[in-house]
Amino acid sequence: MTFFRYIFREFIPPFFFSLSLIVFLFVLNLLVQMLGKIAGKGLPWMTVLEFFALNLAWMLALAVPMAVLVAVLSAYGRLSADGEITAFKTCGVGQLRLLTPALFMGVLMAVMLFEFNNDLLPVMNHRSRQLQSDIKRKRPTMILEPGVFLSDIPGHVLYAKEVNPETSELRNVLVYEEDDPEYATSIAARQGALRYAETIEGFEFTMADGQISRASKLKNGEFQETDFARAIFRITAPGMSLKRTDSDYLGDREMNIFQLRQKIREHEKQDAKRNARSINSMWVEINKKFSIPAACLVFAILGTVLGQMVRASGLGVAAGYSIFFFLIYWVFLIGGEDLADRGRIAPWVAMWSPNALFFLLAMVMLWWERRGLKQTPMELLKRLFAGGRKVQA
Repeated sequence: MTFFRYIFREFIPPFFFSLSLIVFLFVLNLLVQMLGKIAGKGLPWMTVLEFFALNLAWMLALAVPMAVLVAVLSAYGRLSADGEITAFKTCGVGQLRLLTPALFMGVLMAVMLFEFNNDLLPVMNHRSRQLQSDIKRKRPTMILEPGVFLSDIPGHVLYAKEVNPETSELRNVLVYEEDDPEYATSIAARQGALRYAETIEGFEFTMADGQISRASKLKNGEFQETDFARAIFRITAPGMSLKRTDSDYLGDREMNIFQLRQKIREHEKQDAKRNARSINSMWVEINKKFSIPAACLVFAILGTVLGQMVRASGLGVAAGYSIFFFLIYWVFLIGGEDLADRGRIAPWVAMWSPNALFFLLAMVMLWWERRGLKQTPMELLKRLFAGGRKVQA
């Protein structure tokens, strides 16, 4: 038990460090992608935080298997580099016993990730999609600049010679109303203040020392002027505020296994041939809920064998190998999903083939290590890359 705890503790720091780093990189990538879509919308900071919090769900679903690989590879690489693996084997510790802590780590993460993917991830995906739709419908926040005519509000043109961005106070203000079919109206004032009122979903102008001019569009020569000391004008601007909506529609990634199977049965009763693509897509999601958590176990086995062969400590080495293998895994997963959606291959083949590939690779490397062959696969790869550099030189 002491042996088990000793190795298992080696997993914890690199796991949480790599998980945090991977999620941080995902967040940065999402920020770059969404910056143009949320910038200038005038969203409350709590809404922006909610948007990124909801998207953390799919990030964790992808980051956990990779973090398991980094943690296990880093731990066994450090033990191998310090000669502890050799010492364990000298004391009679077999390969299966060396694998036990990693297998426990892989099973534990797989079970937790399956529950997360089936219960929490669909709910957060649904809420994220709704919030993104609401944000898209919201019009950009109006920005009034001094000396610039602004026509962001339909039917109105605004102008202010001076604008105080801190107090929203305006000087020498002009407002042109163009949406009235009978009169062309302009409002001019020496001073004014502008604020957005959620209750009326529009803007409220408080103006002082001004004049209202109205010219008839139907009768030539008809003109009215009205002076005022202080007046309040309201302009409706629909779409400026964020309206939260609710929808009962659930996409493939917004349903749990039970809901997906129920939807498949409905599609099959209606017309299985016509709904073949939707059915395939839903079977892909069902298999994905199992295959991605199972990747935690596969990566745990691979990391154990790979760490002993690499014989190098440090998170940098572990992260480098992990990124290489995870990119291959991800290419297979994305490519397989596309082929399965189009009916080219069976959904279970598409989602499980990356796991089968890496499990087979781990078994080959384990066999290679047990045979005690002098050149490990890692050394062959290093020699190949070294030879390639010499040829280029």
